[in-house]
Amino acid sequence: MQYLGSRTIEDLTMVTLFTTFHIPCQSKRFAEYLRCLQINLSNPSIKKIKVLLEVKSNHNEADLNLLNEIKNEKLEIIKIDQRPLYSDFFAIANQLGKDQIIAICNADIYFDENSRLELANNIPSDSFWTISRYDEKVENQWVLTEKADIGSHDCWVFRTPLRSFQSNYHLGILGCDQMIAQRAVEAGLVVANPCLSIVSHHLHRSDVRNDTLNQYGESYWQDKEFLILGYKLYCAEASTIENLHTCSNNSRQYIIKRAFMFWFLFIYRTVLYNLRKIKKFLRTFNSDHNLNN
Repeated sequence: MQYLGSRTIEDLTMVTLFTTFHIPCQSKRFAEYLRCLQINLSNPSIKKIKVLLEVKSNHNEADLNLLNEIKNEKLEIIKIDQRPLYSDFFAIANQLGKDQIIAICNADIYFDENSRLELANNIPSDSFWTISRYDEKVENQWVLTEKADIGSHDCWVFRTPLRSFQSNYHLGILGCDQMIAQRAVEAGLVVANPCLSIVSHHLHRSDVRNDTLNQYGESYWQDKEFLILGYKLYCAEASTIENLHTCSNNSRQYIIKRAFMFWFLFIYRTVLYNLRKIKKFLRTFNSDHNLNN
């Protein structure tokens, strides 16, 4: 059953899909990106696809030509010079006007005719959906990722205008999905994960990874505020649209834990500050005592 409230299929607003490519890109991985793009372009629930294309100085013209060869009125290529941030997507989406349904996904995600992406029309204006993916276990057999309940997301859905919140995180870096869910909750948005209703397919057969901030393997997992109150208060459990499990900063658990954390940090910093003052006093006292002797 498709849950559409009082609306009919004809009333639905088609989705504007945002994604990202980068060149140069390993050939097998680039082929997977192109395959996902082609499937998404054929989805009747998607009215427009905007690709933020990161073009590096050493880019491969052949890859760029392959992308330019795709002739489809739905497709728009926006060239940028760095890996896109969530804030880049949000800013462009908010320029599209009020009440637009926006989906952002990783380049290796696609929505076919069975994905039910049209159900994104059910999202309220105060919500931010973080949708977990389905992985291919064997060819054409898809299983929901086992990390769905702990913050593994590859698609984000909202209705414009999206309120401003801290979102300067690069898409595709380890921990970015959990950090953006955390910031959305902190900003007062209602976060849900209706991946049992909307199916996003993850096409990653090649053994290529590009998910760290630098050569040292750093990611958002090392952020000092990463899931500071625990993942359960930011990362919604897998659910259906008819029976959404949500995370909100108005929840009783969030308010209690936030208050506890505030007072814990206050006491910790006060004690630490006083210990430093005592240590400084003792150093001064010992120094004066030694001089007198």
